[in-house]
Amino acid sequence: MKGLIVFILSVFLYPPITAQGDSGVKNQVICNIVGQKLATLEFNITHLPERCDIFTVAKFALDDQTGDGISESDKGTITSLVKANKTVYTSIGLLYNDNVDSWTAILDPMDASNFQDSFFDPLIKFLNASKVNGILIDCQDIYDITIIDFAVKLSNFVSAVKNKTDNLIVGLIISGSYYENFPNNSLFDFSITNEVLDLYVINWSALNICDNDTVKYGLSPITSNISDMVTIEQVTNGVTNSSMDNSKIYAMIQMLPEIPTNPHDVAITYLEYCNSTDPATSSQWCNNPTKLSYDQGAYAKQYYVGIVLEQLDTDDYLGCCECGKFLVSNQIIDGWTARPFKTCPKLDHN
Repeated sequence: MKGLIVFILSVFLYPPITAQGDSGVKNQVICNIVGQKLATLEFNITHLPERCDIFTVAKFALDDQTGDGISESDKGTITSLVKANKTVYTSIGLLYNDNVDSWTAILDPMDASNFQDSFFDPLIKFLNASKVNGILIDCQDIYDITIIDFAVKLSNFVSAVKNKTDNLIVGLIISGSYYENFPNNSLFDFSITNEVLDLYVINWSALNICDNDTVKYGLSPITSNISDMVTIEQVTNGVTNSSMDNSKIYAMIQMLPEIPTNPHDVAITYLEYCNSTDPATSSQWCNNPTKLSYDQGAYAKQYYVGIVLEQLDTDDYLGCCECGKFLVSNQIIDGWTARPFKTCPKLDHN
C-alpha cells in the first residue's frame, strides 16, 4: 500500500510543469499522417508535402492491451522522419474514441500499480525511444467525460508525462462541435490546463453530417444562412469567449470527402473521388470545394496561431485530380499563407 501511495504522489502530485514558450509552436502547419489504421498512403518521405512544418504520425493507443500501443510500420514512419531531422509529433488516445469511460482508468485510476504498468510506463518508454518532439492528446469529447475535476487531473497527467520526457510539446485536440460549452468554465476550466498545455487543437471536421446542404456548401462552411448548419464562425466565437490561451489555439481542417449514409463508415480519399467512374454518384459526395478549403486556411490565419491538416492519407497524393499532388493540403496552405487562389475543376462539381 505504501508503494501505491508513493506512486500516486509522484505521478499526480508532481509540481506542475508549465507550458513551454510559444516560439516553437506559433504559425506552424502541422500535417497528420494517420498511418496503418487507414492504410491508404504508401509512406515515402520524399513524396510528402514540403510545406508542412511538423508531421504528426499515427496514434499511440493508451488502452491497447494486446500490442505496443502503436504498429511497427507507424514506428518506422516516425523513425524515418526523425532521422530526416523533421519535427515529429504523435497523438495519444484510445483505440476507440467513443469509449470515453476508458479515460477514467488513465486520468483517475483506482489502481495506481495497474495504471503505471499498463498505461504510463509503456507510453513513456515509447516517447523516449521514438524521440518525438510532441504529442497531441486525442480526447475530443471532453464534455462527455464525467471525471470529477477533469481539468485538474488532465493537467496532472500532462505534468507527469513532461517530467519523464525531454522538452515535450503537449497539445489537446477538442471537437469544435462543443463550441457552445467552451465559455463555461464550470464544465471544463481551460485556465487550469493553460498552465501545462502548449497548444489546443480545435477540430473543424465533422461539424455537420453529409446531406444535401453539405454537398452544396461543404462539410464545414465558414458561415451559413441555414439555421441548423454549424459553422466555423460559431466555433470560433465559442473559442474566443472561452478561457483558452489564445496564443496557443490551432484549427484542425478536414481533409477527406464523405459519402451520405456510408454503411461502413469507411474513410474515402480524394484520390478515389477524382478516379470515380460514376460522376452522378461522386457528385453526391460531400467535400469542401476548392475555394472553401482556401478560405478556411485564410480564415484560420485571422483567428488562430496555426493549422493542422487532418489527414494527408486522404488527400490526392498522386495527382489524379489533375491539380498537382496533395491539392487539398496546398489549397488550405495557400489560404493560410495568402498565396493566389487556384481552382481545381474536379472538386467543384456544384
